[in-house]
Amino acid sequence: MFVFRKFCDGRLSIIRVSALAWEQRKLSEVASYRNGKAHEKDISDSGDFVVVNSKFVSTSGRIKKYTNKQIEPLEKDEIAFVLSDVPNGKAIAKTFLVPESNKYSLNQRIAGITSYDNTDPYFLSELMNRHHYFLRFDDGVGQTNLSKKDVEDFEEFYPAVEEQRQIGQFFKRVDHLITLHQRE
Repeated sequence: MFVFRKFCDGRLSIIRVSALAWEQRKLSEVASYRNGKAHEKDISDSGDFVVVNSKFVSTSGRIKKYTNKQIEPLEKDEIAFVLSDVPNGKAIAKTFLVPESNKYSLNQRIAGITSYDNTDPYFLSELMNRHHYFLRFDDGVGQTNLSKKDVEDFEEFYPAVEEQRQIGQFFKRVDHLITLHQRE
């Protein structure tokens, strides 16, 4: 039996899921990994593409920088994953699930994670987001830099893809309800 928790503004949602048919896998078995590229010379206050950097991901897209060059394109359902942060930082291991293609460009120190057909991208994004496996690399003293190997060696249990979608839909509904209540 696995318990998933989703925190948002102090709220907790719990779903209990039977794990009888779940298989333990490394990230490298369920998704591909790539690194972003430097955009510093091409940053502007306005542009055709949003630069996905740690500030963008850690603020859920509220703080943006732009570029007119899509140096490292992100595709719909790809996961942007923060690899580097200051000690005890809140950005390390944060995820951003790309909602559409041809709008975003992947900056350096951010990984692009593309799920394989046997893995639901929303499920994987939620699973990876600030997972304790990644947070343990932060020693509270020096800059945290997750390597490709650190990320690809991330090991977790995965149900069949249809069950992943059902779990993902549950969390999407919870997120929607939280958003509605925050607007009140």
